[in-house]
Amino acid sequence: MLIEDEGNHGNDDTRLFILSTLAGQHKPRVSCALCKETLHVFDRYPLVDGTFFLSPRQHTSSAVEVKVEGRTQYLTCVCMGCLERCDPERTIRCRFCGQKWDGSSLVLGTMYSYDIFMATPCCAERLKCNNCYKPLLHPHQRLNYSDYSHPVTCPHCRVVDTHFVKPLSYCFTKRVFPLFQQWP
Repeated sequence: MLIEDEGNHGNDDTRLFILSTLAGQHKPRVSCALCKETLHVFDRYPLVDGTFFLSPRQHTSSAVEVKVEGRTQYLTCVCMGCLERCDPERTIRCRFCGQKWDGSSLVLGTMYSYDIFMATPCCAERLKCNNCYKPLLHPHQRLNYSDYSHPVTCPHCRVVDTHFVKPLSYCFTKRVFPLFQQWP
């Protein structure tokens, strides 16, 4: 039902999934996970002035819990302003290496079946186990975008988790300097 990249217009199954999920929660509007701006949900593409994505982690209290292929996921939204970093206040950076997160290449108004924030880890800190904090991959090793949102077994401590999906406040900050401060 859900595909990794919907192309320029999405598909009807995805549209119906989003609309029925939000209708079941009585939510005609959603909030951006980063700036908390309220966005109206439309019944045709583009569904929102931003993009939806599914994450195994609930990044915000406004994310909607859904079951997809037997797994609990959270339907989350990011507004166009934050995706395209229209204003410096909307820019988020990796807490560890300082690289800016950039969502400008994502298709607006549809949904991604993986956590868009965690799909492109920029440094070795983002590739560590959530339990023992040892590296799961070599820094130059890469997975497909959606694979970062799947459960994996740590080769060191054997814990199964969605290790690459971490809280936004752990990975990102809105401050330029100093790094290693949590994002408010």
